[in-house]
Amino acid sequence: MTSKERTSIQALAAISKVLNNPMENERLIEDALRLMVLEVSAEGAALMKKHVVDERQFSLRRIGSWTQYGENTRQDLFETRLNRAETFPGEWWHQMESHEIVFVKDPPSRGVGGISNITLVPLFLDDMLYGFLVVWNVKKKNFAGGLMRDFVAAVGFVLELWISKGNIEKRFHDTINFIPTPMIAMNNKGVTVLWNKATEEMTGWDAKCVLGKGDHQNAVPFYNARRTTILDLILHPDPAWEREYLEYRKENDSIFATAYCPALPGGPAFVSCKVSKLYDVTNRIWGAIQMIRDITLERKTEKNLRRSESMYQAITDFAGIGMMLFRRHQILYCNERLLKLMGGSGVGMTPMDLIQWAYPEDREAIRGTLEHLFAGVQEVARFEFRAQNRDEIRHYSCFAQMLEYEDQPAIHFILDDITEQRKLAQKARLNELRMYHDDRLTALGIMAAGIAHELNQPLNTIRVVADGLLFGREKGWPLDQEEVFESLKMISEQVVRMSEVIQNIRNFAREDRVEVRDDINPNEAVKNVFSMIGRQLEAHGIQVRKDLSSILPPLKTSRNRLEQVIMNLIVNAQQALDGCQHGQKQLWVRTGVNNGMVSIEVGDNATGIPKEHMMKLFDPFFTTKEVGKGTGLGLSISQSIVTEFGGRIEVLNNDQGGATFVINASGCGEPL
Repeated sequence: MTSKERTSIQALAAISKVLNNPMENERLIEDALRLMVLEVSAEGAALMKKHVVDERQFSLRRIGSWTQYGENTRQDLFETRLNRAETFPGEWWHQMESHEIVFVKDPPSRGVGGISNITLVPLFLDDMLYGFLVVWNVKKKNFAGGLMRDFVAAVGFVLELWISKGNIEKRFHDTINFIPTPMIAMNNKGVTVLWNKATEEMTGWDAKCVLGKGDHQNAVPFYNARRTTILDLILHPDPAWEREYLEYRKENDSIFATAYCPALPGGPAFVSCKVSKLYDVTNRIWGAIQMIRDITLERKTEKNLRRSESMYQAITDFAGIGMMLFRRHQILYCNERLLKLMGGSGVGMTPMDLIQWAYPEDREAIRGTLEHLFAGVQEVARFEFRAQNRDEIRHYSCFAQMLEYEDQPAIHFILDDITEQRKLAQKARLNELRMYHDDRLTALGIMAAGIAHELNQPLNTIRVVADGLLFGREKGWPLDQEEVFESLKMISEQVVRMSEVIQNIRNFAREDRVEVRDDINPNEAVKNVFSMIGRQLEAHGIQVRKDLSSILPPLKTSRNRLEQVIMNLIVNAQQALDGCQHGQKQLWVRTGVNNGMVSIEVGDNATGIPKEHMMKLFDPFFTTKEVGKGTGLGLSISQSIVTEFGGRIEVLNNDQGGATFVINASGCGEPL
């Protein structure tokens, strides 16, 4: 090996050593370029990199440079010229992109005027041209000779390693800064080497205030004092400091701790920390890294949750509500109220005990509902069942919901004793049915004269026919057999008519103990009402018009209830017409289908309803009639009945001067 080769190797080693020092990049490059320039006897050198603007454009930027004569206009001119793409010779790019070192003895003046003997060493990063090392005004005659070429190529390889290291560090820091969790790292000398963006945001301290510094500087923004931190404790354990933390737990090479930090800019906070040791490639402890999470809100939420859970349990026990949380074969929680109702202690209980507690006839339904919940067929279920409690059977209302508990399916079950409510509801329903019955009797009382007239007419017909036959017999008239049979037929028809009226009255007046719903033809209900009171309307001088649709779907309701509503509306119309002074009194009933709904309309041409009465018309006990002529319950009861079979009742003033009531309800099948 020649002395020159030895010198070049020593220079290359010195350059490598310089680039491995932990100092600012520009200082490193200046020192490395100085060693290279002196070795090749050049005027100066610079390290240039491509700065990508977009997919098709880039500019050149200087990373560092060094000349034997310090900063001068020639260097500035050289850099400016290189930055101008239109003056930089294109063939140089092609050579460098082919991994070739470019040697130019006399460059064209338009490219880099004023300098000569240029060497361009391409530098690559991830197989892409990163930039180049440029050396100019090399004093050696054979500046492109073998040793010169090998030396600058070797320097290029060293620089590529240094660039690759910087790129890895940049990616690492970009990734760390992207992570939203505050992170801190320090080496085994206590010097902070990592302080990411999330930590800056949490503490309000820029990384430059902490990075590269020791003496517990990283503790100040958290505690307002220099003190031992968990990073120190994982490297140098100290039981006295460990006891300062609210929680402190070791697991292998990691520590989990909770600390109170009084100095954070957002106010005092509780933070959860995880710290782990870092090792170098020789498996030597190099330092430690810490992740931090603000758990102040979580601690408050957890405290409030415990308070709410305790309050909820106290309220549910006080209110008599039973609660249970269970999986298929395991009860996770059961409150005191439910244990008391079931008569169990909770020890060894399973969800099967809940099913066995139920009345035998209800067990299968409960089991099927719970299976549907566990199978995901439904998420929520509401149902009722009976259970034996001491010496009586009691009724319970249940709410069951499927949920994820500790990553496994479970059912939240709430139970309420509704036995007393059911008894009260049954009494209320009986009172309601009695009120409906009383209202029907009131309507019959109001229309009693009409009913009597309805029966008198067929009775008079029977009497006339019978008296005629008896009179003929007294006079000795010969009896024509055909005429006798015709008279008997007429008597029979009138008897049938009276029977129908009496039966309709009987049905209408009958008290409902059990509600029975059938498919009822609205037209038949209208006809039955008119069979009872139609004659009275005529006696009051009211002209009746019936327009009944022949294609009308049935309603699922009680015949008596529907007739009661129609009766109330007709009675109200008749009373309104009785108070009118005009001579032509009209009342009409129409049935039909409107927008897919069965419609029953009762209207009159009386005086209508004042605007101020419209909002109170269906209120219980509201009436404009004289004392003794109305209870104020007819329309309120009618509205309740219509609502029961899923309909609604509306009122409006019509263009005939009177009022029109319209019942709309969904039909339940094909027209009868």
